[in-house]
Amino acid sequence: MDPSRFKAPVWSKAKIEERAEEIRREYPSTQKIPVNVLEFAEFDLELELDFVPIQQLGQVAFLRPDLRGMLFDNVVFKEPALQQRLRFSAAHELAHLFLHKDIYGALSFTTVKQWIAFIGAIPAKEYYWIEWQADEFAGHFLMPTARLSLALDESVRDAEREGFFAQGQEEILDFCSRAMHDDFGVSRQAMQTRIRKSKLWPHPRLKDLPN
Repeated sequence: MDPSRFKAPVWSKAKIEERAEEIRREYPSTQKIPVNVLEFAEFDLELELDFVPIQQLGQVAFLRPDLRGMLFDNVVFKEPALQQRLRFSAAHELAHLFLHKDIYGALSFTTVKQWIAFIGAIPAKEYYWIEWQADEFAGHFLMPTARLSLALDESVRDAEREGFFAQGQEEILDFCSRAMHDDFGVSRQAMQTRIRKSKLWPHPRLKDLPN
């Protein structure tokens, strides 16, 4: 495939969330929060997990182009402080399997560098869309709306009890993100982005508060 002619598939936010929920229904192991993405990949999907120095290529996790395994940076994988980032990155790569399987399956590469070179050569707009789709999927997969809504309700009540309502919506969002992110096994930034982009925010209890 000529990378300059690459076109991203069309996936709306609603369809991406629907696909994430389909996967969660199909695989009971993903119902537990936080989702153990690595066990899901290895045992449910039967992907091979390999560990190689790919951080130097700007990656910490990577879905193999043959769709049979995932690569993880062997240093980052062992760093406890980066496990939340690694979990999201793994879910992002699995999104390519679930959303972009036809693209991956149509290409043939023998090395990671060849695949990265191909990705680097596709039009920037098309690359943006496949990465946006993968991030959307990872967010819904790791932080499903129903569970997120319940957790956010509780955190907003805690914020009110602790006097954060006087500080405005942004401080409350930060409070909630800090309170919730560990429970879902994601970074505070990932949690804040997921809440902000959802229909759950601003929370109904905050409608009269300044932004």
